[in-house]
Amino acid sequence: MISQFHSVVVDKLAEFYDQGIPDVFKRDISLGEVQKPARSNLVQVVVGVRRCGKTYRLYQEMHRILELGYDFESILYFNFDDERLKPYDSSVLNDVVETYYSMHPASKTNGAFFFFDEIQEIPDWGAFMRRMVDTQVATIYVTGSSSKMLSLNLATEFRGRALSREMFPMSFSEYVRFHGHQVAGGVLSGDKEASSAERARLRKACGSYLEGGGFIAAQNLSRADATQLLQEYANRTVNYDIIERYGIGNPLAASLFLSRCMATSARELSVNKVYNEFRSRGISIGRESLSRLLGYYEEAYLLFSVKNYSTALADNARSAAKVYAADPALFASFSPSSSVDSGQRLETAVFDRLRRVSPSMRQGAISRCLFEDGGKRHEIDFVVGDALLLEPLHLIQVSVSLNDQKTKKREVAALVAGMRKLHAQDAVIVTSDEEGEIETSEGVIKIAPAWKWLLG
Repeated sequence: MISQFHSVVVDKLAEFYDQGIPDVFKRDISLGEVQKPARSNLVQVVVGVRRCGKTYRLYQEMHRILELGYDFESILYFNFDDERLKPYDSSVLNDVVETYYSMHPASKTNGAFFFFDEIQEIPDWGAFMRRMVDTQVATIYVTGSSSKMLSLNLATEFRGRALSREMFPMSFSEYVRFHGHQVAGGVLSGDKEASSAERARLRKACGSYLEGGGFIAAQNLSRADATQLLQEYANRTVNYDIIERYGIGNPLAASLFLSRCMATSARELSVNKVYNEFRSRGISIGRESLSRLLGYYEEAYLLFSVKNYSTALADNARSAAKVYAADPALFASFSPSSSVDSGQRLETAVFDRLRRVSPSMRQGAISRCLFEDGGKRHEIDFVVGDALLLEPLHLIQVSVSLNDQKTKKREVAALVAGMRKLHAQDAVIVTSDEEGEIETSEGVIKIAPAWKWLLG
């Protein structure tokens, strides 16, 4: 079926074969073994915030396919995030496949590798993908910028036919490799202590990572240019993935609320407080609309909320949540210019690493914990583990420095009380550069420098 955008489809496919596959920086996210093209292959879905590197991860997979001996013509790549294809119509999906087969007819019987980038833009893409799985001799890869593309949230007709993986901006270990730092394998695995020179290099790199973050295109830019670029990333996501998709009637409020959320990273966000502030400034938007916007920001992987630890099956609507930007540099790009909060950057990076190494987890597997013990109120930054599955719980505090004895006493007391209350035996305090262990009545609390902990 030829669509009204047939000329655009032809041009885009011809351009891909003319230009070839770009060289890429290899990312750590694994897509498993390459499946030989066949009917009923599971579709590999890569989901994550815009501009985090999903397209280049597809290019990385294409290089693997060529290394296995497959022909370049067996690869179909098409990016649907193109303004020339608007208004989006499902007919373009068939047009892409049929045009590809007309260019490389042998692939219809010999098998092909389909790479569909940002396919969630197209209506009825789920039904189309199911038909491709059932009828085509192919191995299919798909990317998208919405958590609705995770396996548990996929459209009913496509469920059970895909494996979803979440992708994020570069981790610290990827950042280190990207910038050419050589780290001995033993240091990465924890089997070897870093030399003083390695420690110094990694400490400096960690400081740069907390400021510059993991978006590849923002690397090596000036701080002002990187800030502008990351703001454009976030605002474009809001415009296209939220305002346009959900028909938001007040785009100004949506943008202002995004700025507030990003600047609040690693802090508690009160929707009621923002609502009252907006109302006092003459910005008309309801509480429920703000709550929905927050959900849309999470759906688009711009930020994440962390609620209070609970073993209850139902959500506690009164439980306040902290929010975390998807990358420490996103927080820095939206925080006031007068604010230099190294604590927020560090805590954001710690959360992002926890979220990265626990993809597609059940809701609540990363939580905070506010509780009273012996008449004292404590807060633990992160409780990691699924209580409903009886997983062991890991407790993590984040503190830039423990040099101040009051700070050290407060953080240790919270972990000791938490270890006793939650029956946890694993506790750590992530700091900027301190390292050691503290023996307590409930077990050992480790103190880890950020560069070492983030390397994981």
